[in-house]
Amino acid sequence: RPASEAQARLLGVARALAPRFAERAGRHDQDATLPRENLADLRDAGYLAAAVPVEYGGSGHGLFDVTAAQLELARGDGSTALAVGMHVMTCGTEASARSWPEEARRRILGEVTGRGALINNIAAEPELGSPRGGGRPRTVLVPAGPGRWRLSGHKTFSTLAPELAYLITYVAVEDGSGDTGRVAVSGDLPGVRVEETWDALGMRATASHDVHFDDVELSDADLLTRRPPGEPDPAMMQGGWFPLTVAAAYLGVAFSARDEAVRFARERRPTGYAAPISQIPHVRERVGGMDATLLAARTFLLATAEEWEARPEGRLALAPQVAAAKRFATNGAVEVVDAAMRVVGGVALLRGHALERHYRDVRGGLVNPPIDARALEMLARAALDEPGERHPHDG
Repeated sequence: RPASEAQARLLGVARALAPRFAERAGRHDQDATLPRENLADLRDAGYLAAAVPVEYGGSGHGLFDVTAAQLELARGDGSTALAVGMHVMTCGTEASARSWPEEARRRILGEVTGRGALINNIAAEPELGSPRGGGRPRTVLVPAGPGRWRLSGHKTFSTLAPELAYLITYVAVEDGSGDTGRVAVSGDLPGVRVEETWDALGMRATASHDVHFDDVELSDADLLTRRPPGEPDPAMMQGGWFPLTVAAAYLGVAFSARDEAVRFARERRPTGYAAPISQIPHVRERVGGMDATLLAARTFLLATAEEWEARPEGRLALAPQVAAAKRFATNGAVEVVDAAMRVVGGVALLRGHALERHYRDVRGGLVNPPIDARALEMLARAALDEPGERHPHDG
């Protein structure tokens, strides 16, 4: 049941669009093409502005509402949900952190609400990997005169790359300060080049290509944040948005796989059977197991999103729970889709079958940060290294 009228409207949008996206998903998966018609539908429905604060023309939805909506959207197409989730997450993170200069925030978020501009945080690199592992980026911002800069570097896993109006890019500031920062790079600037490298096992329609910056000219107005070594990144301080919205996309795929398996079990009656396979005990056990996992994962995910939103002062302390919720949801999604494959049997292995796509898509959640090892280390550190005895259920 929706928690508010505003959430009900957002969920209504996601539920209305999901069947439409499901019809297009197979073609875009096969061709590894970005479903631009889905993005147009989301733009027309106002979904792209869901997490933009009301003062900048958006709907002002928080993490709880968006996580619930992403679950519904992914039932139609995991790639679309994951891709647009990166945009919504970038808007929501800045809405929470307020780390950009006011003028830049008003300009960029105003374009999101005004013309449906897409934005994304671009951080991963071939050598660096994910910034969550530490290290200094090889993408550099070099002084080029008073108030001027030049940007050079190479980014990977740049979801929505061909359609981004702004690439919020993680850089090393090479002015002798040792700082790192984030710059807003217009996607149409000279020197910004998208290399179409994304040919992946799953989530093939996210257009998560490489981006090259070749002496791109920027100004002080494009520098959103900078911080000295050792100072926390404001975006990381608001770290609930990425793991929870990402987890919602993968869990939504698992819900779709479950629905496909249940439909098949109800309708499939081999010629040697007197009843559909839904009456076979081991099939019923698998379906019960899928529903138990989905119920637990969804409840944990949404409860964590709700708590994170309700307790701004406690978000750092909540980080282990956020990591645990992401881990539980993404591993649960893999478990559920595997079980659905076993219920449906050999036909689920065929190219073009929805379950074959779901099987590949959910694997991506295992490598999105925080990965399992880092999530478990966060929980272990909270239990073993922090002062006092702490339990996972402590508030």
